[in-house]
Amino acid sequence: MRSLKRCSNAAGGRGKPRAPFLFLFLPAILFLSAVPVLAALFYGPYEPFRLLWINTALYSSRFKFLATALYSEEYIRSVLDKNKPAQDRKTDAGAVDISGGEGIYFDPVKGDYFRGFLIKIEDPRRVELVCSGDPRGMLLESMTAGHRALGGINASGYADEKQRGAPWGHTIVDGSLVSRSLRDGRHVMGGFTGDYKMVVGLFTDDEIAALQYRWAFEFGPLLIVNGEKTELTDFSGGLAPRSAIGQLKNGAVLLAVVDGRRPGSLGATFKDMQTILYANGAVNAIGLDGGSSATMVYRGKVVNTPSEGEAQRLLPNAIIFK
Repeated sequence: MRSLKRCSNAAGGRGKPRAPFLFLFLPAILFLSAVPVLAALFYGPYEPFRLLWINTALYSSRFKFLATALYSEEYIRSVLDKNKPAQDRKTDAGAVDISGGEGIYFDPVKGDYFRGFLIKIEDPRRVELVCSGDPRGMLLESMTAGHRALGGINASGYADEKQRGAPWGHTIVDGSLVSRSLRDGRHVMGGFTGDYKMVVGLFTDDEIAALQYRWAFEFGPLLIVNGEKTELTDFSGGLAPRSAIGQLKNGAVLLAVVDGRRPGSLGATFKDMQTILYANGAVNAIGLDGGSSATMVYRGKVVNTPSEGEAQRLLPNAIIFK
């Protein structure tokens, strides 16, 4: 008697559909499944996601379309107005009493969704603002090396995308105004006076002149004034690479940078930077240019991971320490 052969689908049987056939429909299935979830996030009742999304997009130079393509101009304006940092404070320089110290300390900074670094320079006389001297701008490494500095951090923004050597707003170096804002009225300033005390605030041109800054820049936002945190919402500025500077009551200077737009470090909000500096004792603090400009150098090397990668960004100026 002949033995019975087992049926097999391996050679032309009509069993289960072949895997490649299912793969043809997989993208469509995933897309249709994601649509309701995305619609709920971007247009549903959970407003915090929208606030974070819009602030993150609008405070960047390259990704504004991620907000403008999804929301009306009126709604975007209302979101930004509700999350606009309060900037009507001024420093009382008498709150700082410089007590000396020569140390420099370098430490990592970690949050739930970001990573960065913090440098503490005990002697504020070691810190200064320098300009690139090149209309195209310069890399932070080049500026620190050119001034034989131990390290530094990016400072204010640039006025021209193509000529990044031109600072945005008022800039004072060695007591002289080297660039002027194109806007009239009051200016958010941060810098150090002749007695090495940090003064931040919203000032008129006459007030700026009266302060007799040793060096200063126009940027922001104000983070801490006279030992008190400024009013910032949880979503102000969105998530992005960030830089900031602050001063302790004893005169020591803090430089902070946070990486962003990458796995392991999404970025920080203005409030996150405020929290970092306040927790480390700053009594006055102000934000520096962020995004792809956020860069820190220590002992000749870039220690953070700028969002533009190895190319880095050309900068108009930098805060260095020797």
